[in-house]
Amino acid sequence: MAIQISRTFLGQLVHRIGSKCYQKAKQGEHSSASERRAPEVLYIQADGAMVPIMGEKQREFKENKLGVVFCEEDIVRNKTKNGKEHTEIHNRRFATSMNKGTEEFKKMLYNTAKSKGLHQAEAVIFLSDGASWLRKYRKEYYPNAIQILDWYHVVEHLWSTAHRLFGETKTDVCKKWIAPLEDLLWNGGVAEVIEKIKEQALLRKRNQTPLWELHTYLFNNQAFMNYPEYKDKGYYIGSGAIESANKYIVANRMKMAGMRWSIPRANSLLWLRCKYFEDQWESFWDEMNLRDYLDWDPDVEERVAA
Repeated sequence: MAIQISRTFLGQLVHRIGSKCYQKAKQGEHSSASERRAPEVLYIQADGAMVPIMGEKQREFKENKLGVVFCEEDIVRNKTKNGKEHTEIHNRRFATSMNKGTEEFKKMLYNTAKSKGLHQAEAVIFLSDGASWLRKYRKEYYPNAIQILDWYHVVEHLWSTAHRLFGETKTDVCKKWIAPLEDLLWNGGVAEVIEKIKEQALLRKRNQTPLWELHTYLFNNQAFMNYPEYKDKGYYIGSGAIESANKYIVANRMKMAGMRWSIPRANSLLWLRCKYFEDQWESFWDEMNLRDYLDWDPDVEERVAA
C-alpha cells in the first residue's frame, strides 16, 4: 500500500537525518562501512564553492568546503569507442562544512582520510589548486604527504595570464606564448619557467602585473610541481575529482534558481548528498532506524544543528 507524505514532512526528515550525519562527522564518527585496509596510494583533495545563503536583508553567498578521499584501486580507467581515456572513481568518501572558518572542515576531512586508511597507506597524495590555506592544511595534518599542484590549474593560470597580456581574442598569440612554458613545466623545468616569467616582467614597461602574479603563483608552489617524477610513479596529477564533485554535490542542488539556504539546512542536505554519491547509499539506509527521526521539533533541531 502506497503511503503519501507531505513535502514539509520530507524536508524535515531530510534535515534531521542530514544533521545527524553532520554531527557525527564533527565528532569523528564513521559508519560501519568505513575501511581499515592498507591502500597503496591514498589521494586527498579539497576545494570550495559558493552557496546562496539567507542574509539579514538579502541573499548572500558563503563558501562551502568540500573534500574527497579515494585510493589508487578506486580509480577505474577505461577507453571510449573513440579511443579516449575515461576515468571513474568508486568508493570515494566526502567531507563537507559551511561553518565558520576552516578548522571544522579540516578535522572532518582528516577523519575521513583515516577511515580510508590514511595511516596504513604506502603513499599519501595531497592534490590542490595551490591555495595557501590548503598548503598550510597539508603541512599541519599530513606532514608526510606528497603535495601535488593540480596540473590543469597550472595550465589555466598560463592561459589567464596570456589573455591579460595579449587579449581574449588573440588565441594564436596566446598559444604561441604558452606552448614552450607548458612544455618546460611538464618536463620539470619549473625553475627555468619562473626565471623566464621574471625576465619578461622586467622587460615590460607596462602591464607587468599578470606576469608578477603568475611568477608568485609558480614560485610559491614550485616544490609541488615535479611532474616527471609523479608521472613515472603513476600518480594522479589532476584535481578533477573535487572539481566535478563541487558541481554534482553542491552546485546542481544548492544553486537552483531563486534558492537561498540557512547554514544548518545547507549542511544537512550536503551531507546527505555526500552519502548518496559515496556508492554506499543502500548500506547507509540499512543502518538507519527511521523511528529515531520521526518525532522531532524542527525549531529545536535548527538550534542544535547551528
